[in-house]
Amino acid sequence: MNRKDINGLHLWQFESLEREPGIKHFVSDRSSSPLTDSFSLSLSSSPHREEILRNRKHVADALAIPANQLFFPSQVHKTRIVTVTSTTSVADLQETDALVTNERGLCLAVMSADCVPILLYDKKNQAIGAVHSGWKGTVARILEKTLRVMTDTYGTQGKDVIAGIGPSVSQDSYEVGDEVVQEVHQAFGQSSGLLIPQRDNKAKLDLWKANQLQLLEFGVDSSSIEISDLCTIKNNQHFFSARKGDAGRFAAGIMLTVGC
Repeated sequence: MNRKDINGLHLWQFESLEREPGIKHFVSDRSSSPLTDSFSLSLSSSPHREEILRNRKHVADALAIPANQLFFPSQVHKTRIVTVTSTTSVADLQETDALVTNERGLCLAVMSADCVPILLYDKKNQAIGAVHSGWKGTVARILEKTLRVMTDTYGTQGKDVIAGIGPSVSQDSYEVGDEVVQEVHQAFGQSSGLLIPQRDNKAKLDLWKANQLQLLEFGVDSSSIEISDLCTIKNNQHFFSARKGDAGRFAAGIMLTVGC
């Protein structure tokens, strides 16, 4: 990933997605605005509603779209997936952790502060997806389910997908307890290589690889999967981390550009 200045905001971009002319995308930095190091985009994690709305407006301006065309779900670590249209309302996005669309000019965004944000682009059928996948979403295979919704709705096939796995907690920084270990074994098998055993039945979990496996199983080529390798704990100066005690949330978003 590369950090860039886009219309006055410091935003990150995947190299693979940046090369595609039919889309725009971003991952926000906690210091996206030069005026603050707390550029949060989450209404639910801040009492300062007007500040968050201003931040969202800044992102929309950077993408050259109206603020009402920037869609954020109300995330709950489950597997509800919404197909977004220009008439989708805030109420439609409650208890939702993934968004898909094939309408141009609509930006789909998910928020994170250690969980994995994933951006999807079906270059053949011109469809996109944005997925929020913490450990609960990962073991529930929300990414795989989102891809299957894209298949059913747009005809998406793995060979046509470009995927970006965004900044989140790395395996080195992510120790989980026995409950999570058992859930991972059930979802991916005991020989998945996703866990490094620790003391007291704990383990270090690789969320990046777990989501990469879902992409590979769907048929996405390994060369079309970009993993940011940016840990939110180790790079806390750039990204919010709930484990570090941050209340703010950064976002990852993608849109099909108009006129392509």
